Amino acid sequence: MGEYVLGIDAGTESVRAGIFDPRGACLAYGTAANANIHSHPGWAEQSIACWEDNLVAAIREALASSGVKASDIRGIGLDGTSCTVIFLDERGRPLRDAIMWMDVRAAREAAEVAASGDDALEYVGFSNVSAEWFPCKALWVKRHEPEVYRQARTVFEHTDWLAFRLTGKATLNINTATIRWFYNSRRGGFPGSLYRKIGLEDVFEKLPDRVLALGEIVGELSSEMAEKTGLPEGVPVAAGGADAYMGVIGVNALRPGSLALITGSSQLQIGISDVELHAKGLFGSFPDAILPGAQVVEAGQISTGSILNWFTSQFVNRDIVCEAEKRDCPVYEVLGEQAARLPPGSEGLVVLEHWQGNRTPWVDSSSRGVIRGLTLIHTPAHLFRAIMEGVAYGTAVILQRMEQERMPVEQIIACGGATKSELWMQIMADATGKRITIPAEQEAVSLGSAIAGMVAAGMYPSLQAAADATVRTARTVQPVPERTESYREYIRQYAATYESLAEESRRLVATLE
Repeated sequence: MGEYVLGIDAGTESVRAGIFDPRGACLAYGTAANANIHSHPGWAEQSIACWEDNLVAAIREALASSGVKASDIRGIGLDGTSCTVIFLDERGRPLRDAIMWMDVRAAREAAEVAASGDDALEYVGFSNVSAEWFPCKALWVKRHEPEVYRQARTVFEHTDWLAFRLTGKATLNINTATIRWFYNSRRGGFPGSLYRKIGLEDVFEKLPDRVLALGEIVGELSSEMAEKTGLPEGVPVAAGGADAYMGVIGVNALRPGSLALITGSSQLQIGISDVELHAKGLFGSFPDAILPGAQVVEAGQISTGSILNWFTSQFVNRDIVCEAEKRDCPVYEVLGEQAARLPPGSEGLVVLEHWQGNRTPWVDSSSRGVIRGLTLIHTPAHLFRAIMEGVAYGTAVILQRMEQERMPVEQIIACGGATKSELWMQIMADATGKRITIPAEQEAVSLGSAIAGMVAAGMYPSLQAAADATVRTARTVQPVPERTESYREYIRQYAATYESLAEESRRLVATLE
């Protein structure tokens, strides 16, 4: 009889369920695709009914593909996108589609939160507040959809909904509550003064009472979900967190000096700090958000892989598509080969990757994407490389900000879709000047959730012990000093592009409201 755990990663693009052994090896994955709903510029929603179908389908596929007996599943861990907000009625039914993490409709509410001057704003360095965060979205719904808000009996996030659907227990997790709701475990929990100042004090009547640490048991798999998924009733379900934060566990960036780079449709940079720090342009530091007793610092970019997907699906010419079809390979591969032959800087192109605004270091929901320096010499391969470089420039600026605040970064540990591209990882290493370590298990978010499931199942005593036992390195990418030097001016140009256009972007976005 074996012992296995199920790691559920409910991301933006899909729900993925992986079955892992106690050494971190994945036996099989099941995947079901999500669909975004963009009904207005800057808005993003998803259907909760589709989530449930996808959750069940992914688990069933993973079980069927793995050859593992359902009775050998000892624990379940999970993660979701954040801050993705759900409103349920008194019977646990959704009152509206989920407001996704990337949704920035609440820019006005974000400005009001920032103007409150509350002490809780130390998490954002007493600077701008992202429209992605919970108080902003909840306040928008209260104002613009008052009936939804009035009827809501449970308000929580994607991760909490997953745990609720699997167990029937409504809880909050310390991770998303801390990183997006201004919760502080060392200062009494939720900052009531902040919520009162913005007129949202009544939201506490709608929140679950229990706030759980990562890996703590939410409850047991319900009979209803056992029947739907084929899993045994009573399997312990662990409290999870935001997908990127579970990825920090899955790459074992749990010690100071290592920075997790979680790539995908967006990307986050998350690291453990020895000391509490609060600075403009960084989020945190967040106490106990991953490990008890540890501080966590976060930065991030809203649009990264999603821009490459946008470009290749909308603007690539027929010649490249035909070449990819002839070779039976992705369009990405053909473009990547051509882009690799180009010099750093893509012959004068600068891309500002703010297709959905900027998360850090400028925290500007109204900023928008820019492609600068176009001439008649430029090809799709130039633009493809320039988008990769623009994302890398954004990361480089973020690392500069961290190191200004005395948070040294010795290495980047990367996971997710971007790591499949050797070109993109080399560009990232060259632009930042940092060594990049790439773990063997690239579905690190699923592994991180599985690790929480292992702790809940009693297979390891802590998240750190489980990560040490399960995470292995596949390869490293070293920066080339000459290229790092070449990129310095492009990084300066990148920052100057934002600073020159910030006010005009705000005016342009205002015309759409």
